[in-house]
Amino acid sequence: MPRLAVLAGLGALGMLGMPMHPHPSGSTDRVTPGAVRVESESHVSITLFDDRSKLQQVVREYDTDLAKGSGFTVTPDGVIVTATSVVQSDLDVRVYAANRVFAEYFKVKVPADFERHTLDDPDLNIRLQACYPPRTQNSTCNATVTTKVTVFPYLDPPLPQGLKAEVLTTGDSPAAPAVLKVDPGGKDNLPTVPLGTTLTATVESVDIMGLPQRPTPKAPPKLDTAHFDPPGSRSFKEAERAKVEKAAAADGIGAAIIDDGKSEVVALLAGGPGLPTTVTPVEDIRSAMVAAGVSPRRGPVDVVYENALASYHNKLYAAAVPVLQQVLTLRQDHAVALNYLKVARSKAGTAEDAATQKKSAPPAAKQSNGVSPWIWVAGGVVLAGAAVGIAVPILLKRRRAGNGTVGGEPPMENAALVTSWPAQTEMFPPGGMGVPGVPGGMGGIGVTSQPPVPHQPPPSDLSPPRGQAHVGQPIQVGQMGHPQVKFCTQCGMRLGHGHRFCGFCGHPTDAP
Repeated sequence: MPRLAVLAGLGALGMLGMPMHPHPSGSTDRVTPGAVRVESESHVSITLFDDRSKLQQVVREYDTDLAKGSGFTVTPDGVIVTATSVVQSDLDVRVYAANRVFAEYFKVKVPADFERHTLDDPDLNIRLQACYPPRTQNSTCNATVTTKVTVFPYLDPPLPQGLKAEVLTTGDSPAAPAVLKVDPGGKDNLPTVPLGTTLTATVESVDIMGLPQRPTPKAPPKLDTAHFDPPGSRSFKEAERAKVEKAAAADGIGAAIIDDGKSEVVALLAGGPGLPTTVTPVEDIRSAMVAAGVSPRRGPVDVVYENALASYHNKLYAAAVPVLQQVLTLRQDHAVALNYLKVARSKAGTAEDAATQKKSAPPAAKQSNGVSPWIWVAGGVVLAGAAVGIAVPILLKRRRAGNGTVGGEPPMENAALVTSWPAQTEMFPPGGMGVPGVPGGMGGIGVTSQPPVPHQPPPSDLSPPRGQAHVGQPIQVGQMGHPQVKFCTQCGMRLGHGHRFCGFCGHPTDAP
């Protein structure tokens, strides 16, 4: 899933704008750069003492594969996590060395394995049994064993010799986490995985990330989908157990188990030869790291890489190119970034690039009998204006009739009441018709919700009665401590502050 997240928002994985799906494409891209293969072998040096005629010491050295498995990087300076069974075996290499040296020196048939055998010759059999560990005063052999662990990160080009690893800590059981440390060669910026904090009961859809062979661009990490049943139970669905066992057998012990919902590692696959495959939760991984004195953290290369994923998985290929180049500036052998940069460059600016896709034009308005729809809009506005022109005089006449005026003079308490109302004016954007109750007004004309102060037409003489004004002058009503309120002399409706035209009838406020 192009996510990242999202990721993110990894997510955001959600963090990357990806559709939800039990196993979304791209949900593992945050994790795969931190995949590693772990190979361990034992070097044994054994000395055989032969005192039959004269004392002779026969020295042999042998290397034998101990285990191969998977793991993942949790710090940019090279801390690796895998399963204990990958770096520590129950098989005793000293037994293997005893079988080898006896077969070579005494020219007898002894299998080169880890089993204890017996010989038909009683004297040689006594010497063989005394060669097996543990060492005593009567032992005929002395062996020393060292374990060599090599880590192969997922890089391009790959490291043919890998990185030598030091075992910081192992567990009490083969399924327990083991913590290793490699020297990244002065570059403390190895790609890492996002490590979760807990394996919750909501985790169901997961991916198992292993490396069946040393990683190369043509042999990337292998991902096997699986589901916990029930969620968070650490046991897989019955129909998927055979697939999980197969993944474990293909050097998958120590593989990261990725929660598809958050695109982070929540467990590792554990087990070993002759052992059941189990799930070791992330809580145990973190405890092992505490015992080793290290803490999981991510580096600058991881931060820039996840930023690149956000654009890449949203198909913004042109935008992803420079960010992927920055990843490679920090780590030029970042395998996933190299691959995505090739893809992004090939698709940038093409029809597959989301940035070049034009938005579809809105559908045209339907025509009726070839008449433009704007004709009907204009007609509706004209009818609305006519209705207002008829209704306003009627309303004003009714209000004058019931206003209780004496001699054309409104009561003073009404005037005081008008001036005390708050001025709540609805401003219309320019270009409208200024119709009350209809959004949009002509030239920004405001319409108020207060009732008008009624008035009488002016008398014939030049001295208007108290409380009224000549035609062409706005009526002004006010009292001490209140703002002055103006009303239209044409229709009697209240005027907005600073307005040059009435918002109801359009009459100029200063017209003669």
